[in-house]
Amino acid sequence: MIGETIRAVKEAEQKAAELAAEAKTQADQLLKDARTNADAALEEAKAAAKKVKEEALEKAKAATEAAFAKADEEALAEAEELKQKAAGKASEAAQAVISKLLS
Repeated sequence: MIGETIRAVKEAEQKAAELAAEAKTQADQLLKDARTNADAALEEAKAAAKKVKEEALEKAKAATEAAFAKADEEALAEAEELKQKAAGKASEAAQAVISKLLS
């Protein structure tokens, strides 16, 4: 009876050691998988952030180009308006000179 008890205890100890080794192996694998998943998630997050940054940069470039195009249009329109006013003033000045010369 004592021999059976000792044998049962040794078997239980051996089984506990096997279970502990198996648990350690599973824990190591879970940790490895978690690290792999975390690395993959980090890379995905970096890629997504890069894409968002590039899209924002493209939008900013487009907005800047549109603003410059509008400013160019406005400057050209203002220059044309000033040119027309100057032409009108030149005509008035020429008429005034002619009037003075003829009077």
